[in-house]
Amino acid sequence: MEWNIAVLGSVGSGKTTAIRAISDIDVVDTDVAATDAATLQRKATTTVAMDMGVMELGNGDKLRLHGAPGQDRFDFMWEILLEQARGAVVCVDHSHAERLQSLAAYLDAIAAAKAGQDFPIVIAVTHAEQDTRRSLQPYYDFLRQRRACPCSACTPAVMWCDARSARDVTAVMVVMTALLESFQTLPESALHARFAQWQKRVHTP
Repeated sequence: MEWNIAVLGSVGSGKTTAIRAISDIDVVDTDVAATDAATLQRKATTTVAMDMGVMELGNGDKLRLHGAPGQDRFDFMWEILLEQARGAVVCVDHSHAERLQSLAAYLDAIAAAKAGQDFPIVIAVTHAEQDTRRSLQPYYDFLRQRRACPCSACTPAVMWCDARSARDVTAVMVVMTALLESFQTLPESALHARFAQWQKRVHTP
């Protein structure tokens, strides 16, 4: 079994680094020298098409990892990669002041591309090493405000991830693989529908 995974996130959030940390092949990248001021403040190069790596899972199974460019002007590539993807990892730069707005933009892009489909998402929170009081609670609160449903499609898994660490990135991909397998046997749309029915019963006088 092979699954295409889209790796999304803002400029400098760690997409290319994460793919390089775990790929079992030499990563194919399209990094070029950054030219705009906003990008140069964060990194010297930027992805303009996509990065591609492969994570072998054993028994012939593998994840094909496709990293999307982070700049908004290349957002058409998000749509192209999501069209073929079976799941998405969204890298969120915890050090960025507008991290939740950035997360919302990527979740909206996924929702638009995969409307009505069972599509697993894992949120990898990066660049948190300097935050000694770090907490994932604000991310879960944000997700609950967007959608009240607790199913994995509406409230994705959120994990700390040092994109340089093969162990951290592997943990993210293990969760993604588990979701892909569980979605095959128990579609999240069924769980979502059951929760909606339960809510309706609870709130009906």
